[in-house]
Formats: sequence, structure tokens, C-alpha cells
Amino acid sequence: MNPKTPLRSKPLKHSFQKSIFTIVLVAISALPISASAQNDGKRALAVKLAQMQQKADGPGMTEQLTASAVQPLLAGWSQRLDEAVPPAKQKEVREKLDVELKRFTDSTQKAIDAQVAKAAEAALVPVFMEKLSEDEMKTVIAYMESPASAKFQALGPDAANAWAKRIIDATKPGVESSAKSFEAAASKIVNAAAGSNGGSSTNTQ
Repeated sequence: MNPKTPLRSKPLKHSFQKSIFTIVLVAISALPISASAQNDGKRALAVKLAQMQQKADGPGMTEQLTASAVQPLLAGWSQRLDEAVPPAKQKEVREKLDVELKRFTDSTQKAIDAQVAKAAEAALVPVFMEKLSEDEMKTVIAYMESPASAKFQALGPDAANAWAKRIIDATKPGVESSAKSFEAAASKIVNAAAGSNGGSSTNTQ
């Protein structure tokens, strides 16, 4: 028996198996890396889109949320002022309340503004990741960065004003007629109540 034969065949078989194993391992390892890289690329686009959205709509969001916090306080205290404070003192009290209201408004706006950017990324990125493909996000970003988008956004106030003016012009006659009807009906109700109170007072005397 030639002792060299088995000694040569075993290393060749082991080397071949090791090579196959290495190739399979590399292939398997490459799959999650590729998917992860794609996911990272999509997430980067989602973050960029969220940042662009925040830059465009953040100030309006801050203003809207601040107003929603201020308005209930303003309405409640205006009513309480009218009910509890004599007319002669209302101007002075209102001025003091305005100072406090401004302090509250500034504090609230500052707190909201500090959260707008963080909240935009936390809230919008998952939505964009789920609802938009990578290509769709690229398309949206390309448009938002384009001169056409900037020009369209600049038209916003003029377009909105033109739209509002057209609505006002179209509805003005009907609204004015309805307002006159309301004024007449309201005057009739108030005058009847005032006359009734006067009559009661006279009868009592």
C-alpha cells in the first residue's frame, strides 16, 4: 500500500470543503449587510425629508400649537374679567392680565419651538419609512430642493389671498343679507326682553 495516497487525498477534500463553507458564509453574511445598508440609505433620506418638512412647516406648527394653548386661557379670563371686575377697573386689570398672558405665551412658544425639530424627526421618519419608497423620497426631495418648488412656495400668500378674495366676493351679498337678518332678529329679541323687564319693573313699582 502506498502511504502517500490517503495523505494527499484527505487535505484536498478538506481544502475543498473549507472553500465551499467560506463562500457560503461570505454570501450569507453579505445579505444582511446589504439589506442594512439599503435600510440605512432609506432612513437617511427619511431624516432629510423630515428636516426639510420641519424647516418649511415648523414655524407654522409652533404658532398653531401656541395659539391652541393660549386661546382657552384668554377666553376664560376675558369672561371672568367681565363678570367679576367692575367696569371702571377693567382696563387696569386687563393690562395686568396682558402682561401675564404675554409671559405665558412666550414661555409656551419657547417650549414648543424647542421640541419641533426633535418631534419632526421622531414622528415623521417612521411614517416616511413605512409609506414611501426610497425612490419616492428621492423624487420628493428633488422637487423640494428645486427652484420650481421655491417659486411655488413663494406664490403661497398671493395665491391664498386671491383664493380668499374670490370666495369673499362670491359670498359677500349673501353673507351681508344674512347678517342683516340676524341683526333684525337679535334686536327684536333683545328689545322684547328689555321691554318686558321695563314693564315688570313698572308694574312692581
